[in-house]
Amino acid sequence: MGVSAILNLLLIIGSVHGFIFNVGTFLARKRIEKPIVFLNLLVFFLSLNNLQSWLISKGLVFDVLFFKHLVVPWYVLILPMFYAFLIFYLGIEKKKVPYLKLTLVIFVLELLVRSAVLTLVAEGVLKESMIPMYNAIEDAVTLLYSLFIFKKAIQLIFRSPELYPAILTFDDLQWVKRFMKWGALIFLLWSIAVLLNIFSDTIKAPYSYYPLRIASSVLIYWIGYQAFFRYVVLKDRIVLRKEIRDIEKEERTATKEPLTAQKGNRQAAEYEKIHSYVVNRQRYFDPGLSLDKLSDELAISTSKLSALINQFSACNFSDYVNGLRVQDAKKLLENPDFEKYTMVSIGLECGFNSKSTFYAAFKKFTGKTPTEYQKEYAQHP
Repeated sequence: MGVSAILNLLLIIGSVHGFIFNVGTFLARKRIEKPIVFLNLLVFFLSLNNLQSWLISKGLVFDVLFFKHLVVPWYVLILPMFYAFLIFYLGIEKKKVPYLKLTLVIFVLELLVRSAVLTLVAEGVLKESMIPMYNAIEDAVTLLYSLFIFKKAIQLIFRSPELYPAILTFDDLQWVKRFMKWGALIFLLWSIAVLLNIFSDTIKAPYSYYPLRIASSVLIYWIGYQAFFRYVVLKDRIVLRKEIRDIEKEERTATKEPLTAQKGNRQAAEYEKIHSYVVNRQRYFDPGLSLDKLSDELAISTSKLSALINQFSACNFSDYVNGLRVQDAKKLLENPDFEKYTMVSIGLECGFNSKSTFYAAFKKFTGKTPTEYQKEYAQHP
C-alpha cells in the first residue's frame, strides 16, 4: 500500500469517526445546547471536507467537467464553528460577534463563483487551465479569512479574560490555549500548501494538502472530544456549585468536627479557629490551597500551623484538607439527585484539581473509588 493509499485511508476513517462523534454527542445529551450544536458542526464540516477529498482522490465523482471540479468549500466553515462554540461556551454571545453571517456569505459566494467559473469553462469561454488557478485563489481567500477568525480567538482567550470571569472559576481554558498553539502549526502547513499550489511545478493538489488534512483532522477531532468533555463538566459544576454552596454553614461545621477535640486547651482553641475558618469560609474548595497560602491568610507561621493541624486532626495538612473534600464528595455520592453528574465534576467542585487526585484521596480515606462507593451506597444506603 502506497503513501497516497494510506493517507486516503486515514481520511475516510477520520470522516466516519467524525460522523460517529456527531451521533454519539447528540444521543448523550437530552437537551442540545448551542455550544454542542456548534461543536458538532465543527466536526461535521471537517468530516464532510475529508469525505469529499477522499471521493475526489478515489475518482468516485461524476466524470463530467462541472461536477468533477465542483468542490464544496466546507473548510470555510470549520474554524468559525469553533469560534462560535467558544463564544457560547464562555457565555459572551452578547459581547462578541461569532461571525456566523459573514461566514455563510463567504461560503455561498465561493460556491457561486466556483460554479460560474466551471460553467464558463464547460462552455469554452474560459480555458480548463483556469481551474487550478481559481482553486489556489479560493484557497488563499479562505486561508486569510480563517487566519482572521483564528486571530479573534487568540485575542479572546489570551487578552480578554475579563469578559468571562465566572467561567474561569470552573475552567482555566488551558486546553483551548494548547489548541491555539497547535493551530499555528496547522496554519503553517496550510500556507505551505497554498504556496506550493501557486508556485511549485511538481507538488500540487491533492498531494500538497495531505499533511494539512491529516494534522488538522487529528487536532480538530481531539479538540472536539476535549470541548465536549469540558462542556459536560462545566454544566455539571455550575449546578453542583449552587447545590454545595447552599448548604448551611452550621451544618457544615457540625459535620466536619476535628477528629480529636480537646476542649479547654489553648492550642486546641487555636486549632478550632483554624478549622472554623477553613470550613466556614469553604477554603478547602480552593484547589490551590497550600500550607503557605493558609498561613498568610491566618497570619500564623507555617511551622505552627502545620504543628496544630498535625496534633489535632491526626494527619498532615494535605490529608486534613483532602479529608474535608472527601466528606463533601461522600455526601454528593450518597445523594441520588447527583447520580447523573460526572465523577470529574464532583471531584473538581469538592476542591480537587484533577480526577486522579480525587480518586487517590477518596480511596485513601474510604478504601473505595468514588464509583465503587456510589454503587455500594445505592445498594445499601
